[in-house]
Amino acid sequence: MIALQTGTRQANNHQIVEAVSVDPLTGLPDGRHSLQIDVGGAASTTVTQMRYAVQNGGLAPLESGAVTIVTTASMTMLELEPFSDECYFHSRTLDAVTGRSNSYVRHQQIPDPTALYKLRIRSQNHQAWKSIANVTAGTDGVVRVTATAHGLSGNPTIWLEALAGVNDGESELRGNYPVTVLDANNFELPGTLLAGSYVAGSGRFALAAAPGANVNLTSQFINCQDYAELTAEITAGRGQTVVGQGVGVVLTGATAATTAIGQVTAVGAVAHDGARGSSAPIIAAGRGLSSAYASVANGDVADFVTTLQGVQIVRPWQLPELEWASAAPAGGVTNTSDLVLAAAAGAGQRRYLNSLQLANNAATATEVVVKDGANVIWRTHLPANAPNVNIHFDNPIRTSANTALNFACLTAGAAVYVNAQGYTAP
Repeated sequence: MIALQTGTRQANNHQIVEAVSVDPLTGLPDGRHSLQIDVGGAASTTVTQMRYAVQNGGLAPLESGAVTIVTTASMTMLELEPFSDECYFHSRTLDAVTGRSNSYVRHQQIPDPTALYKLRIRSQNHQAWKSIANVTAGTDGVVRVTATAHGLSGNPTIWLEALAGVNDGESELRGNYPVTVLDANNFELPGTLLAGSYVAGSGRFALAAAPGANVNLTSQFINCQDYAELTAEITAGRGQTVVGQGVGVVLTGATAATTAIGQVTAVGAVAHDGARGSSAPIIAAGRGLSSAYASVANGDVADFVTTLQGVQIVRPWQLPELEWASAAPAGGVTNTSDLVLAAAAGAGQRRYLNSLQLANNAATATEVVVKDGANVIWRTHLPANAPNVNIHFDNPIRTSANTALNFACLTAGAAVYVNAQGYTAP
């Protein structure tokens, strides 16, 4: 945790606060693990932005894009919070009663939580970071760096860091180096001597460049704390109810003066004949209906239904009010015109056919059909003078939405009596 102020930011300047792993014997940074925030102008010239980064195993730090924080134009609080499974970076207003204003997290390349760390603050006059693709031996064994489209020209100076597997002779390969540019993707570091083998994914560099004006970084205090998250096993008190043997809970709104310890008042959706709410006792009840409620979405919970007197409806298909029946016309159906059993039900609704009773009171046999509007969806044959037959559909026949359910004879001269029963549903 650090309270800092940058004032006006200048391009080509990094203001970095970081926790870096160190060798436990020498106390010197080992370049393997780190987490950092950068509030310099090279990260962003906007005083309400920063960049954060994490590093593991000596690879190049994984840096974020510019993110929003509380302004650093005045004194502000920034926090670096590493854990074993994630790293947090927080921003908040100094001495404010409000909580953290901005928080960000990394789950990749988390620094080793068992390593030893020191806090380091550095201010560097360089441009934005660029990644390294490879390090090999160059002319006379000097360090040759491959960085795709590095953008360097002439003989500039760069800052180099976070390289793993390679050294300058016996020295760490880190710091400011003059550069000899070979081509658009390669440059060498004169006066160095490559030792070791480059670890892919490590290393970054930045071109040395002067800021446009003086830069300032003021810190009011720094607070370092060493703590760890605790992993707890909840065993529900192993069946115990005595104090200290159970799982502690907080009852919302409970006080020692008004609610006995351990006493819970259950509240639920609604009391009998009441509007739905959040403070009525829980009851087991259905929804009293005389018409269907709007269909719920697929997978949602649906109320079971009762009559308006609370009698549970256990009919197999629909409310009694949504059932329909059609009686045969006097003398039966004697032509081939469509007979409407159930008119179109309206938008989104279908007619379902549960059962039919058919009889032919004429010497003329005929095929009979049930139609979804004009489309035949069921047919059978009635012989001459066929007695009454009852047909039940275990899987009800249904129409398309908002389409009439029709019946017809295909031969004129028969006298077919047709009675039908069904229901309406989506």
